[in-house]
Amino acid sequence: MAETHTFTSTLTKLQAWTIAPLPKSFVIEAVQPFGRTPVIATLNGKEWKTSLWTERSGETMIAVPKKVRGKLEEGDEVEISFVYDYERF
Repeated sequence: MAETHTFTSTLTKLQAWTIAPLPKSFVIEAVQPFGRTPVIATLNGKEWKTSLWTERSGETMIAVPKKVRGKLEEGDEVEISFVYDYERF
């Protein structure tokens, strides 16, 4: 069974996206082309397939779609869990 990783973050806007930056101390297992790492994430009991996105600066984030975050918005603190989605690696 894959190891679950959990982090707390504050939602922020990045252009049209709502994202949750990962702590800088997080070490991402593998970064795929375009800085993406496939994961299955969970927020408030809602699970979705997505990717972590690592920018050239080294900052890693995850987009949190409206259907998952519900009424949560920019500035709200969230706890997100994820497992690496090896089937999409």
